[in-house]
Amino acid sequence: MNNWLIEDHLIHLPNLFEHLGYRVVQSENTHLILKNGGEHYVIINTEKGYFYYKVQRPQEKLSASDLITEHVSKVEGIGKELIWDKVDSLYNKVLETITLLISNNPESTLKIVPKDYNHFLSYRSPLQDTTKDLYHGVESSIPFSGRVFQNHEGGPLFPLFNLQNEVCGYFLDTDKEVVPYKESAIKHSLWYSNIPKRIEGLFLFKDPKEALAFHKKFQLKNVVYMALGAINSQTTDILFQIQRLTKVDKLFLSFTGNKKIEGYLRDLHFISYTKDSDFNLTLTDRDMLLRFPMGKEKSFSRFYDHTRRFNQDLAQSFLNFNKIIDQNRLNKYSILVSKDNEDIKVRLPIESNAIKLLVWSYYKNYLNKTIDILKPKSDNWYTEWENSQNQVNERKEVQLKEYRIAL
Repeated sequence: MNNWLIEDHLIHLPNLFEHLGYRVVQSENTHLILKNGGEHYVIINTEKGYFYYKVQRPQEKLSASDLITEHVSKVEGIGKELIWDKVDSLYNKVLETITLLISNNPESTLKIVPKDYNHFLSYRSPLQDTTKDLYHGVESSIPFSGRVFQNHEGGPLFPLFNLQNEVCGYFLDTDKEVVPYKESAIKHSLWYSNIPKRIEGLFLFKDPKEALAFHKKFQLKNVVYMALGAINSQTTDILFQIQRLTKVDKLFLSFTGNKKIEGYLRDLHFISYTKDSDFNLTLTDRDMLLRFPMGKEKSFSRFYDHTRRFNQDLAQSFLNFNKIIDQNRLNKYSILVSKDNEDIKVRLPIESNAIKLLVWSYYKNYLNKTIDILKPKSDNWYTEWENSQNQVNERKEVQLKEYRIAL
């Protein structure tokens, strides 16, 4: 029978948070939002007392003993104290502190809400249709219906989903850029469109506005669009789970940015997280260091030939401006390739042409069966869609293959 840490219902959770150094950043009649060390926490009041959750996991409701355990796990113990010694000590001190008990704070300022409450759902309302921009007709669009909302100021919101498919934030389109909305858990989630019964492709973008512009241009059917605000192990785990569930073998990458180089950098960053790729990337202040398995001799031979020709063209171009090659200067912007047992090591300069060549060659020789890379002719898909809107007489059907990455 459990008789330890069973008095959470006696503890005034808002006061405990503040006592442990957490700062209230937003106070509503249904919840409090607190922040500490870059993490956001939400306190609610239910029929069974106070609970809290982290913004990345709204479905997981926690109580006072969980907060105490998390707090002491980051505090060094005395002598040979283990974590449970520290938990027991602080838990008892809290129960002995009158100001931290509900009995001393009987009036709650928070309304009682259901235990499954998720404050992110209160941020949104149905998207109001507009006749003049990208969002016209979105609610009647099969992929995007119920996947775009608006905030109270009318800004478009795209819901972010965590691994348990719970809404844990939003992308906000501010017109100038697409950004995480308020305390959204952008590093633990992704946005995706509605999933059709039959799926023929998964398309990945840097944000949902790019996905919407892409869809407006190509009007693809039976596909799923996805957007990663952050590329890391958590977000890519969600993506690959969707890929497993949909049983689609090939991903279509179409990362973009304000400049083309930003899209290529995102490509490389994403590739480093793909399953079984063993593609390692280290970024320094002036270049990138890549390491990946050599694979088949034919693949390596073609990859090496692509980089060799790039370096030759770079040297030839240098001679147009100087009769003698400055090897140190040239090396800084050359792609240096070497073998290390069964691995390839690459020193890649942070320069747009070199990065584009590397992404293209790696895709051609190592990824062609699992990943396709699509790039707009403009810097991003929104600009590409805008340009096509201005070309009134253009009625030609656009083919995806015209947008495959090419040199």
